[in-house]
Amino acid sequence: MRRKDKLENTINEKVIFEVEPTDIQVRDDLPRHRKDLGEVNKLVESIKTFGQILPIVISRDNHLIAGGRRLAACMLLGIKARVCYKDTVDPLLMRELELEENIQRKDLTPAEECLAIDELLKLKQLKHGESGSGKAGGFTTEAVGELVGKSRAYVSEAISLADAVRMFPNLAECKSKSDIRKAVKGYQRVSDNINALASYEETIKRSNEFILVNRSAEDYLTGIGDKSIDLFFTDPPYAINIHSLSMTVGGETGGDITTTGTKYDDSPEYVFPLLEKIAVESYRITKDSGHAYLFCAPSNFWWLKERMNSAGWITHERPIIWIKRETGQNNQPEHWPSSAYEFILFARKTGSTIILQGKPDWMQVDPVLPSERVHQAEKPVSLCKELIARVCMPGSYILDCFAGSGAILEAAVEMKMLALGCEKDVASYASAVNRMVKWKEKH
Repeated sequence: MRRKDKLENTINEKVIFEVEPTDIQVRDDLPRHRKDLGEVNKLVESIKTFGQILPIVISRDNHLIAGGRRLAACMLLGIKARVCYKDTVDPLLMRELELEENIQRKDLTPAEECLAIDELLKLKQLKHGESGSGKAGGFTTEAVGELVGKSRAYVSEAISLADAVRMFPNLAECKSKSDIRKAVKGYQRVSDNINALASYEETIKRSNEFILVNRSAEDYLTGIGDKSIDLFFTDPPYAINIHSLSMTVGGETGGDITTTGTKYDDSPEYVFPLLEKIAVESYRITKDSGHAYLFCAPSNFWWLKERMNSAGWITHERPIIWIKRETGQNNQPEHWPSSAYEFILFARKTGSTIILQGKPDWMQVDPVLPSERVHQAEKPVSLCKELIARVCMPGSYILDCFAGSGAILEAAVEMKMLALGCEKDVASYASAVNRMVKWKEKH
């Protein structure tokens, strides 16, 4: 059956009439009419084969409402255009025509376009049936592409992303389909980790190398015995509202969408009181021969140093510098140099001794690539291992109360240490559990 035959049942031919294309008035500001001629040529070929199936919708005073590409095709063919007045069109058909026109607009966001293409396909398939492998008939993605001047691959991708946009409404902020795909990858990874969490937790309960729980830092530390930990090593929030400063999906500064699918509270109002408690608790639980490493923002290094000293720690006068790369992130390169290093506060107790003596107070280790991160603040395992090796022997107890991606825990068990960790955020906890289960499966 020809496609025209399948569609004629949806159109009341009595309200359709023919006019010269030049009789239809088109406003200059109609964005729907600014289309590449190549795309119109595809419709020209379709009209040659099937005829003009859908009418052009006009107002009673002959102004174009919907069907700009069909009008252009009729002009190129030198044939009369089949038209109808808007007030005579079935509401469902009018919705199809509106979607078709909207998809061709230049100012649609990628998310809006995906949703519009998906809705148009569903409306068409509601009338004409779905297509499928080994199934004759039905309305195809290729047919939708013909209507809106897009390729089948373009339509298929839009449809695949539409469900994700509905599931995660904030994807509407993405500026390209590529950005949507990156964000969806992060969300999907989080979803997969959470879905697998129950089975993963059974695995880690049987582990003798590490303990990882879904609890807040302050709650977890109160249950740790006095002077039981050799190294307190953690990467807490920086109290700099990092999400308003960092570059997110699409190169946007301060966006809500990350490639990892996770975010955390980095406000000074939340972090500073928390770090004051951490300073006191970390000193209590650490052995007299123990050490501490805390990643921190350069702007807050001296504040954190004072809190650690007040709790009883002996802190190094200068931070240990982690040099990440020769070139770093820079949201305003015209004003500032690129950020390519981070601070690590180093503290010790009176009975402590460094194992690898004479090491410098800086180290250069490549960061985790953005495409591979499972947490926005994830640190490389190799960096964590180097820091641990400086102060710990195999069999030492290492605690991380902001486990995040689980990188510190993995580094500890790789070096034959006993690792303890907690993570408050469920999504981050699930990612850390996933990491540790994979490590255990390899060992």
